[in-house]
Amino acid sequence: MNLQPIWWTVALATGVVGSLHCVGMCGPLAMALPVGRLARSQRGLAIGLYHSGRVTAYAGLGLLMGSIGEGLWLAGLQRPVSIVAGLFLLFWTLVNRGLFPGLTMSRATHWIVQPMTRFLHQPTLRAFMWLGFLNGLLPCGFVYVALTGAITTSNAVTGVAYMVLFGLGTIPALVTVRFLPDLFPARLRSRFTVFMPVVTVLLGLLLLIRGVYNPVRNVKEGGEIPLCHGRTAQLTPKVH
Repeated sequence: MNLQPIWWTVALATGVVGSLHCVGMCGPLAMALPVGRLARSQRGLAIGLYHSGRVTAYAGLGLLMGSIGEGLWLAGLQRPVSIVAGLFLLFWTLVNRGLFPGLTMSRATHWIVQPMTRFLHQPTLRAFMWLGFLNGLLPCGFVYVALTGAITTSNAVTGVAYMVLFGLGTIPALVTVRFLPDLFPARLRSRFTVFMPVVTVLLGLLLLIRGVYNPVRNVKEGGEIPLCHGRTAQLTPKVH
Protein backbone atom coordinates (compact mmCIF):
# COMPACT_ATOMS: atom_id res chain seq x y z
CA MET A 1 0.00 0.00 0.00
CA ASN A 2 1.75 3.15 -1.19
CA LEU A 3 -0.60 5.84 0.05
CA GLN A 4 1.59 8.71 1.22
CA PRO A 5 1.13 9.82 4.87
CA ILE A 6 -0.25 13.18 3.78
CA TRP A 7 -3.10 11.44 1.98
CA TRP A 8 -3.91 9.38 5.07
CA THR A 9 -4.23 12.68 6.92
CA VAL A 10 -6.27 14.30 4.15
CA ALA A 11 -8.70 11.35 4.03
CA LEU A 12 -9.24 11.30 7.79
CA ALA A 13 -9.45 15.10 8.06
CA THR A 14 -12.02 15.22 5.26
CA GLY A 15 -14.13 12.74 7.20
CA VAL A 16 -13.78 14.58 10.52
CA VAL A 17 -14.63 17.98 9.06
CA GLY A 18 -17.23 16.44 6.79
CA SER A 19 -18.91 14.86 9.81
CA LEU A 20 -19.84 18.34 11.00
CA HIS A 21 -21.60 18.85 7.68
CA CYS A 22 -23.14 15.37 8.05
CA VAL A 23 -24.52 16.32 11.47
CA GLY A 24 -26.72 18.85 9.71
CA MET A 25 -27.59 16.63 6.72
CA CYS A 26 -27.52 13.07 8.10
CA GLY A 27 -27.92 13.89 11.80
CA PRO A 28 -31.73 13.75 11.67
CA LEU A 29 -31.49 10.26 10.17
CA ALA A 30 -29.08 9.16 12.89
CA MET A 31 -31.47 10.45 15.55
CA ALA A 32 -34.45 8.80 13.79
CA LEU A 33 -32.93 5.32 13.96
CA PRO A 34 -35.34 3.07 15.89
CA VAL A 35 -32.75 2.15 18.50
CA GLY A 36 -35.27 2.46 21.31
CA ARG A 37 -37.31 -0.42 19.90
CA LEU A 38 -34.44 -2.83 20.44
CA ALA A 39 -33.43 -4.57 23.63
CA ARG A 40 -30.90 -2.57 25.62
CA SER A 41 -28.29 -5.28 25.10
CA GLN A 42 -28.57 -4.85 21.32
CA ARG A 43 -28.56 -1.06 21.02
CA GLY A 44 -24.80 -0.56 21.00
CA LEU A 45 -24.37 -3.37 18.48
CA ALA A 46 -27.10 -1.87 16.27
CA ILE A 47 -25.34 1.52 16.15
CA GLY A 48 -22.07 -0.23 15.39
CA LEU A 49 -23.66 -2.18 12.54
CA TYR A 50 -25.21 0.99 11.13
CA HIS A 51 -21.87 2.78 10.92
CA SER A 52 -20.11 -0.38 9.74
CA GLY A 53 -22.60 -0.50 6.88
CA ARG A 54 -21.82 3.12 5.98
CA VAL A 55 -18.08 2.53 5.99
CA THR A 56 -18.55 -0.64 3.92
CA ALA A 57 -20.45 1.37 1.30
CA TYR A 58 -17.66 3.95 1.24
CA ALA A 59 -15.10 1.16 0.88
CA GLY A 60 -16.96 -0.23 -2.13
CA LEU A 61 -17.03 3.20 -3.75
CA GLY A 62 -13.33 3.60 -2.96
CA LEU A 63 -12.59 0.27 -4.64
CA LEU A 64 -14.40 1.45 -7.77
CA MET A 65 -12.74 4.85 -7.90
CA GLY A 66 -9.31 3.47 -6.98
CA SER A 67 -9.58 0.90 -9.76
CA ILE A 68 -10.48 3.61 -12.26
CA GLY A 69 -7.57 5.70 -11.01
CA GLU A 70 -5.22 2.72 -11.34
CA GLY A 71 -6.25 2.26 -14.96
CA LEU A 72 -5.63 5.92 -15.65
CA TRP A 73 -2.24 5.71 -13.92
CA LEU A 74 -1.22 2.74 -16.06
CA ALA A 75 -2.18 4.83 -19.08
CA GLY A 76 0.27 7.51 -17.91
CA LEU A 77 -2.47 9.96 -16.90
CA GLN A 78 -1.74 10.32 -13.19
CA ARG A 79 -0.79 14.00 -13.32
CA PRO A 80 -3.67 15.03 -15.61
CA VAL A 81 -6.10 13.14 -13.35
CA SER A 82 -4.85 15.02 -10.30
CA ILE A 83 -5.16 18.35 -12.11
CA VAL A 84 -8.64 17.58 -13.45
CA ALA A 85 -9.75 16.37 -10.00
CA GLY A 86 -8.53 19.62 -8.44
CA LEU A 87 -10.32 21.72 -11.04
CA PHE A 88 -13.47 19.62 -10.55
CA LEU A 89 -13.51 20.34 -6.82
CA LEU A 90 -13.06 24.06 -7.39
CA PHE A 91 -15.86 24.04 -9.97
CA TRP A 92 -18.01 21.95 -7.63
CA THR A 93 -17.59 24.63 -4.96
CA LEU A 94 -18.80 27.31 -7.37
CA VAL A 95 -21.85 25.18 -8.21
CA ASN A 96 -22.74 24.66 -4.56
CA ARG A 97 -22.25 28.34 -3.77
CA GLY A 98 -25.04 29.09 -6.23
CA LEU A 99 -22.97 30.74 -8.97
CA PHE A 100 -24.34 28.14 -11.41
CA PRO A 101 -27.73 27.29 -9.88
CA GLY A 102 -28.98 25.54 -13.01
CA LEU A 103 -26.29 22.88 -12.62
CA THR A 104 -27.05 22.00 -9.01
CA MET A 105 -28.48 18.47 -8.58
CA SER A 106 -29.90 17.49 -5.18
CA ARG A 107 -32.30 14.66 -6.07
CA ALA A 108 -32.19 11.65 -3.77
CA THR A 109 -32.44 8.44 -5.75
CA HIS A 110 -35.72 6.63 -5.21
CA TRP A 111 -34.17 3.18 -5.26
CA ILE A 112 -32.15 4.06 -2.14
CA VAL A 113 -34.76 5.99 -0.18
CA GLN A 114 -37.57 3.45 -0.60
CA PRO A 115 -35.78 0.49 1.06
CA MET A 116 -34.39 2.82 3.74
CA THR A 117 -37.96 3.75 4.69
CA ARG A 118 -38.82 0.07 4.92
CA PHE A 119 -35.81 -0.73 7.10
CA LEU A 120 -36.64 2.15 9.45
CA HIS A 121 -39.84 0.27 10.30
CA GLN A 122 -37.96 -2.99 10.87
CA PRO A 123 -35.95 -2.65 14.09
CA THR A 124 -33.61 -5.60 13.58
CA LEU A 125 -29.83 -5.77 13.58
CA ARG A 126 -29.88 -6.68 9.89
CA ALA A 127 -32.01 -3.61 9.15
CA PHE A 128 -29.52 -1.33 10.91
CA MET A 129 -26.67 -2.69 8.82
CA TRP A 130 -28.57 -2.13 5.58
CA LEU A 131 -29.67 1.34 6.68
CA GLY A 132 -26.03 2.29 7.14
CA PHE A 133 -25.00 0.78 3.81
CA LEU A 134 -27.74 2.57 1.88
CA ASN A 135 -27.04 5.82 3.70
CA GLY A 136 -23.46 5.56 2.48
CA LEU A 137 -24.75 5.52 -1.10
CA LEU A 138 -26.93 8.62 -0.75
CA PRO A 139 -25.81 11.69 -2.73
CA CYS A 140 -23.57 13.78 -0.48
CA GLY A 141 -21.19 16.59 -1.34
CA PHE A 142 -18.48 15.45 1.06
CA VAL A 143 -18.63 11.89 -0.28
CA TYR A 144 -18.02 13.31 -3.75
CA VAL A 145 -15.06 15.26 -2.38
CA ALA A 146 -13.63 12.11 -0.79
CA LEU A 147 -14.16 10.06 -3.96
CA THR A 148 -12.26 12.67 -5.92
CA GLY A 149 -9.34 12.15 -3.57
CA ALA A 150 -9.71 8.36 -3.81
CA ILE A 151 -9.41 8.29 -7.60
CA THR A 152 -6.09 10.14 -7.42
CA THR A 153 -4.58 7.41 -5.22
CA SER A 154 -4.19 5.43 -8.47
CA ASN A 155 -4.65 2.09 -6.73
CA ALA A 156 -7.70 -0.03 -5.86
CA VAL A 157 -6.45 -0.99 -2.39
CA THR A 158 -5.46 2.54 -1.42
CA GLY A 159 -8.74 3.80 -2.83
CA VAL A 160 -10.50 1.52 -0.34
CA ALA A 161 -8.21 2.66 2.48
CA TYR A 162 -8.83 6.33 1.62
CA MET A 163 -12.60 5.94 1.79
CA VAL A 164 -12.49 3.78 4.93
CA LEU A 165 -10.50 6.51 6.69
CA PHE A 166 -12.99 9.08 5.44
CA GLY A 167 -15.86 6.99 6.82
CA LEU A 168 -14.16 6.46 10.18
CA GLY A 169 -13.66 10.21 10.47
CA THR A 170 -17.41 10.80 10.20
CA ILE A 171 -18.37 8.44 13.02
CA PRO A 172 -17.56 10.46 16.21
CA ALA A 173 -19.83 13.41 15.43
CA LEU A 174 -22.71 11.21 14.22
CA VAL A 175 -22.51 9.03 17.33
CA THR A 176 -22.39 12.11 19.52
CA VAL A 177 -25.43 13.73 17.90
CA ARG A 178 -27.33 10.46 18.44
CA PHE A 179 -26.63 10.18 22.17
CA LEU A 180 -25.96 13.83 23.09
CA PRO A 181 -28.13 15.87 20.71
CA ASP A 182 -28.00 18.94 22.94
CA LEU A 183 -24.35 19.41 21.96
CA PHE A 184 -25.46 20.11 18.38
CA PRO A 185 -28.53 22.37 18.43
CA ALA A 186 -30.22 23.07 15.11
CA ARG A 187 -28.77 26.59 14.84
CA LEU A 188 -25.24 25.27 15.34
CA ARG A 189 -25.73 22.43 12.84
CA SER A 190 -26.83 24.90 10.18
CA ARG A 191 -23.53 26.75 10.55
CA PHE A 192 -21.46 23.65 9.89
CA THR A 193 -22.23 23.88 6.18
CA VAL A 194 -19.59 26.62 5.92
CA PHE A 195 -16.91 23.96 6.27
CA MET A 196 -17.78 22.27 3.00
CA PRO A 197 -16.59 24.95 0.55
CA VAL A 198 -13.46 25.61 2.63
CA VAL A 199 -12.39 21.96 2.72
CA THR A 200 -13.32 21.44 -0.93
CA VAL A 201 -11.22 24.39 -2.07
CA LEU A 202 -8.24 23.31 0.05
CA LEU A 203 -8.32 19.74 -1.28
CA GLY A 204 -8.79 21.02 -4.83
CA LEU A 205 -5.74 23.26 -4.52
CA LEU A 206 -3.73 20.40 -3.00
CA LEU A 207 -4.59 18.14 -5.94
CA LEU A 208 -3.67 20.89 -8.40
CA ILE A 209 -0.31 21.40 -6.71
CA ARG A 210 0.27 17.64 -6.68
CA GLY A 211 -0.48 17.38 -10.38
CA VAL A 212 1.55 20.40 -11.48
CA TYR A 213 4.61 20.21 -9.24
CA ASN A 214 4.89 16.53 -8.34
CA PRO A 215 6.33 14.66 -11.34
CA VAL A 216 5.35 11.04 -11.79
CA ARG A 217 8.19 8.58 -12.05
CA ASN A 218 7.97 6.40 -15.11
CA VAL A 219 10.18 3.56 -16.27
CA LYS A 220 12.30 5.02 -19.03
CA GLU A 221 15.54 4.20 -20.67
CA GLY A 222 18.26 4.15 -18.07
CA GLY A 223 15.71 3.66 -15.25
CA GLU A 224 15.50 0.83 -12.74
CA ILE A 225 13.02 -2.01 -13.03
CA PRO A 226 11.97 -3.66 -9.74
CA LEU A 227 12.42 -7.43 -9.66
CA CYS A 228 11.65 -10.03 -7.05
CA HIS A 229 13.48 -10.27 -3.68
CA GLY A 230 13.95 -6.50 -3.61
CA ARG A 231 16.48 -6.43 -6.42
CA THR A 232 16.48 -4.02 -9.31
CA ALA A 233 17.67 -4.26 -12.85
CA GLN A 234 19.11 -1.38 -14.82
CA LEU A 235 17.42 -0.75 -18.15
CA THR A 236 19.96 0.46 -20.67
CA PRO A 237 19.45 1.24 -24.32
CA LYS A 238 20.75 -1.25 -26.80
CA VAL A 239 23.71 -0.19 -28.88
CA HIS A 240 23.56 -1.27 -32.53
